[in-house]
Amino acid sequence: MARAVSLQRRPVGLLLALLASIALLAQPSAAIASVTRRGKYLYQGNDRFYIKGVAYQEAAPIAESTAANDDNGGFPEPDSFTDPLALPDACTRDVANFRDLGINTVRVYSVNSSLNHDACMSSFSNAGIYVILDLALPLNGSINRAQPSWDVGLLDLYASTIDVFSRYDNLLAVNIANEVVTQPSNANAAPFIKAAVRDIKAYLRSKNSNVLVSYSSTDGPSGVNQWRDMLAYYLTCGSADTSVDLYGLNSYSWCGNSSYTASGYNTLTSDFSSLPVPAYLAEFGCVENVGTNNRPWTEVAALFSAPMTDTFSGGVAFSYFPQDTGPDYGLVSVSGNTVNTRSDWQALKREFANTSAPTSAPSGSSSSPAYAACRGNTNNFPASTVLPPTPNAQLCNCVESNAFSCALNPATFNSPSIIGTLTGQACTYLSEQGGSCAAILADGESGTYGDYSFCTSAQRLEWAMSQYNVVTNFNADSCSFSGNASVKVPPQPMASAINDAFSTCLAQNPVGVSTPTPHAGPATVNSTVSASTAAPSQTGSGSGSGSGSGGGNSNSASASFQGGKGLATAMTLGGAVVAAWSML
Repeated sequence: MARAVSLQRRPVGLLLALLASIALLAQPSAAIASVTRRGKYLYQGNDRFYIKGVAYQEAAPIAESTAANDDNGGFPEPDSFTDPLALPDACTRDVANFRDLGINTVRVYSVNSSLNHDACMSSFSNAGIYVILDLALPLNGSINRAQPSWDVGLLDLYASTIDVFSRYDNLLAVNIANEVVTQPSNANAAPFIKAAVRDIKAYLRSKNSNVLVSYSSTDGPSGVNQWRDMLAYYLTCGSADTSVDLYGLNSYSWCGNSSYTASGYNTLTSDFSSLPVPAYLAEFGCVENVGTNNRPWTEVAALFSAPMTDTFSGGVAFSYFPQDTGPDYGLVSVSGNTVNTRSDWQALKREFANTSAPTSAPSGSSSSPAYAACRGNTNNFPASTVLPPTPNAQLCNCVESNAFSCALNPATFNSPSIIGTLTGQACTYLSEQGGSCAAILADGESGTYGDYSFCTSAQRLEWAMSQYNVVTNFNADSCSFSGNASVKVPPQPMASAINDAFSTCLAQNPVGVSTPTPHAGPATVNSTVSASTAAPSQTGSGSGSGSGSGGGNSNSASASFQGGKGLATAMTLGGAVVAAWSML
């Protein structure tokens, strides 16, 4: 009580000054200079900016792999994650190490947008540390290479994270996906990545944000006609609206005391030299043997000097935290709340300190290089240059409310694996009745996308069940699917009314490309999220296999969806149009 009285007796001017100081402390600090992109280079002011970073996410337990994951070039995927930017004490502990290491960037693979990140982002900003933030999450929060889609669920998830992080001054880039395309057979996922880039860039513009949009690829065979290089040029072709702003490559080709030539860095630099955007190594740091931590980091000298700097703008060393199994990429060891640096640390610190990268662009380089025409559909890169439309939640909700005759039971609605299996069954049954699931299918190789292919997996299943219910004359049993769904109450009146509802919904909510309007509030994703357990998981030395988290995992629900390309007969009800949307 005495303290309250004393405060009331302070001079008004002093009290106002105190309140103003408190208000300023509550705001995100403006402690860090902005980084911009001009042509194919990054700049801080008038000097080139190089990403000198480290991957920052604890390792997580590995989810059990599926046949779809193994068959589609998938890597081991974590089944949970720790949000490292929601742990203020850990951030305070680690930022001192970041200063010692001499880095300016951390790459974070998974965050929970519902948690508070102010303290960590502020402490990093005050230390001059930028953040490259992956938007995807493990399990069902990423573009699935086995059954790729760009849908309203992913859009909502990505937008929710952007809504939280775009206000921080040290958010350098948001990463659309990590290692989705891993071989020619899953290059059909590339149109969905590019559509996500297009829509997220439009969403950022609508928020007046200059945050860069990036993608991180796994390494692959060198050559302009090989999938690695074709993917890089595909994701940077066409126009600024559909191109990434920053292209990352996870490369572990330089092991030990290799060389610019022996590591393949020379061909990598040459292969990427015509990219119209900045490139960087989104992960590097080969571990040759299980459990070793004696990397010499000699690749750093090559990465931060010409001729590599003519093409690349730095890189991210992998990784700050240790791994429990397989090759251990950790630069530190952790015991409780105590972190100790390993021998790798001093070597990397020394190499970073000795860099002296050029501060200006090479003479003759253009400040606005042209975007090349897009090419695809080759044997090594079977991806269409036609992109899927912007996910339209209003359309999906309209048809769900007005045109579906079947509704999932709550337990099934929250079970991704059951949804995937049932969708395949429903599409098979519908095909046997002369119908088709074309309206909910998306094919990145042919460039055909059904009008409802971007709806949630639950909505796509309800669509298929409802179509089957209609063609079986509204037999109540045809909605059941072993008790996983039931007839909506009140029931839909007749097929003609359902068709009218589909037509009205499409007329009111046309399918196409537009600035996204995601749902308000946090997205719901079937991932186990923790503020104190773990995240990315790595296996395989010198390849980057499974690196990071939230990549194009094939362990999710839709991997079980086998209703696909064989069901391309003409639609009889609801959504006859299968639309194609040009990327240019």
